[in-house]
Amino acid sequence: MTARSRRGFTLIEVLASLAVAVLLMIPIARMITGTAGTFAGLERSTERRVGMQAAMAAAMTLTPLRKGRSVIGDFTVIVEPHRFERGSALAQAGWQLYSVTVRSTDGSDDDVIQTVRLGKLQ
Repeated sequence: MTARSRRGFTLIEVLASLAVAVLLMIPIARMITGTAGTFAGLERSTERRVGMQAAMAAAMTLTPLRKGRSVIGDFTVIVEPHRFERGSALAQAGWQLYSVTVRSTDGSDDDVIQTVRLGKLQ
């Protein structure tokens, strides 16, 4: 063989190197895609947590607690007496357990948060 025919790569060598490169890039692309999905899920989780904290803050602003509905910012707070077997003993002491439901005022009927609070009887 002459020096002239030995320069460069053959077509088979170039195709083989491209195939190896593609095989190495597939797992890397999957890792990047998985990481992006994880970050998106984390961002949604953070948004839900912030919404729940805002809803809890809205639920805690009602003082004194009274049965009914109140609109506080972006939330509708629904307060109802919570029924349980020792409620009469609690009422004799001058207290009432209330069920507090917080819903978003954007039109969805989904509860953002539901909790119970202890309040003085009026």
